[in-house]
Amino acid sequence: MTTVGATDLIATDLDRTLIYSAAAAGVAAPEDPLAMAEFRCVELYRDAPQSFMSPVAVELLAELDTLAVVVPTTTRSVEQFRRVDLPLDRGRRPRYAVAANGGEILLDGVADPAWRTEVERLSAACAPVDEVYDHLAADSDPTWLTNLRIADGLFCYAVVDLPSMPGDVVSRWRVWAEQRGWNVSRQGRKIYVVPDPLTKASAIEAIGERYLPDRPRRVFATGDGVLDISMLVAADRSIRPRHGELQELSWHHPSLSVTSSSGIAASAEILETLLVWTRTDPTPPR
Repeated sequence: MTTVGATDLIATDLDRTLIYSAAAAGVAAPEDPLAMAEFRCVELYRDAPQSFMSPVAVELLAELDTLAVVVPTTTRSVEQFRRVDLPLDRGRRPRYAVAANGGEILLDGVADPAWRTEVERLSAACAPVDEVYDHLAADSDPTWLTNLRIADGLFCYAVVDLPSMPGDVVSRWRVWAEQRGWNVSRQGRKIYVVPDPLTKASAIEAIGERYLPDRPRRVFATGDGVLDISMLVAADRSIRPRHGELQELSWHHPSLSVTSSSGIAASAEILETLLVWTRTDPTPPR
């Protein structure tokens, strides 16, 4: 039964789902500032424009924020997430957000220590992050490894040069990681190595249960990568763009829709779809 006064919760991935780098936007000449002039910059990095949204998507996101609880849900570290200025209703910051692939829940921009403690408890059975980092570093070569980092003390990610990287690196790391309670996913030039309990779905569930005055009547989700699968499956309905890691894998699910467009145009289509779902009378619980 729908809770009186409850609203829908929208869990949305950021990069290549809602916001786009110049290259990911699908613009013919992204290196030309004039080619990006029609888009709104939503992230600066070292004083340079980094991520963009289309004008249509900007308007749709602000409208969606008046009808539902919009929760940015990203694998970015907290520091990386804070660089993003999403155009929500009345220019406000997100009340709730998920960073570090579910490892951090931000309440008005501040990380919740209670959730971080719970995440660390759940991950205690997995190999320590330092052990994972040391193995990846030892099994890499500077000819193809551009950067290797630990994100927020929770998981590892490597930035690689794909043409130079041996073709078996991801599969080799995956076999090693699975034996230690971790998983591996490649998205473009980044390879993520994440402990199994660290999921976006668990953080979204916690927000609905712990922090909202009324439990969400429905949860909708959108994302483009393997690390989004947990929340796409857990949602009442979900949508992904026709590009990215899940498109390459031809990944589908009974409650999943796929956009007809790709590139930055997909973000507006995603938001339009979410608006339609939000305006529709609630369906019975699954």
